[in-house]
Amino acid sequence: MKSNVLKAMLIVSLCSCSSAKTYNEPQFIEEHEITGKCLSDDLMISYAYDMAVDSRYVYILALSEGKWLHVYDKHDGRYLGSTVHAGQGPGEIHTALSLMVDGDNLQIYDQSQKKLFNYSVNNEDDSLQVSFVDDVNFSSCSGIVRRAWELGGQYLVDGQLGVEKTGQKRFQLYDGNSVVSQYNDFPVENEDMKKAFLSPNVCFSPSKNKMATGTLYGGVLETFDLSSTSISLSGVYRFYEPLVSFKAGELVPATDMKYGFSAMCATDDVIYSVLIGDSDPNNLYNISIFDWNGKGLAQYKTDRQIFKLSCYSGTPSELYALTYSRSEGFSLYLYRVEI
Repeated sequence: MKSNVLKAMLIVSLCSCSSAKTYNEPQFIEEHEITGKCLSDDLMISYAYDMAVDSRYVYILALSEGKWLHVYDKHDGRYLGSTVHAGQGPGEIHTALSLMVDGDNLQIYDQSQKKLFNYSVNNEDDSLQVSFVDDVNFSSCSGIVRRAWELGGQYLVDGQLGVEKTGQKRFQLYDGNSVVSQYNDFPVENEDMKKAFLSPNVCFSPSKNKMATGTLYGGVLETFDLSSTSISLSGVYRFYEPLVSFKAGELVPATDMKYGFSAMCATDDVIYSVLIGDSDPNNLYNISIFDWNGKGLAQYKTDRQIFKLSCYSGTPSELYALTYSRSEGFSLYLYRVEI
């Protein structure tokens, strides 16, 4: 009898370990088709690195005509101007990677200068002014800083900070002097597959106490809890296996690998994303919505490729998207979803 019980326990244990590593395509409670409203089809950009939206404006991070930040009215799509000059002088950006808007503060991280730039946004007089405030220089940190965000006085770093100098790292919470917390685990064991988790898509809840990441190679969604002193994993949701090899410093996907997350943004309740789910990385025709527990809530099929997504906490059912087509280039669209 005891032997049978032990066998049963072993079977349950093995099944549990196996199921924890399996990949299951997400199932959505609702599926719809959606057509957005074009706000502007005259975006003079060749590539967008990031975008953000607040109560009045849409901000697009793209290098065009010597400037990095391009601003549009979120209600009618009017182009309001471009600012933040390209360069290496005070307030100038050389290689921008990420953009965040929080109230009247706008952040841009410059990877080549290892600086997080802060700008103030002033729109009290019905005219937009973006002014350079200061920058946080990570050059003194003995480690790579791929991206950085200021979150309530601390800095969340996607990089290689910390005492340990070897091995691939992921996220560190930095207080300006030292690393106060870090998360360097991976939901895969294969060393090549771990490279798929270098600089994943990242989004934050408006309250900044939650973070979600999604891999482009394969589709793995992770959620994290954030505080001023800690970063901890909340959940891992494996949708598509990151079947990649690492050769000559580059990730090489297997021909049958399905691509995952190409864009993400979030509210305090849901995670919005573009989930490719196909071996064609250009199959960007959807908006996929998850809750913070990885449950698929709804998927909207679109008639245009969705390149970037952003939302504002005050109007959480409105999504602003950079769409792309070969004939029109980049356009700014508004999508209204039900959540």
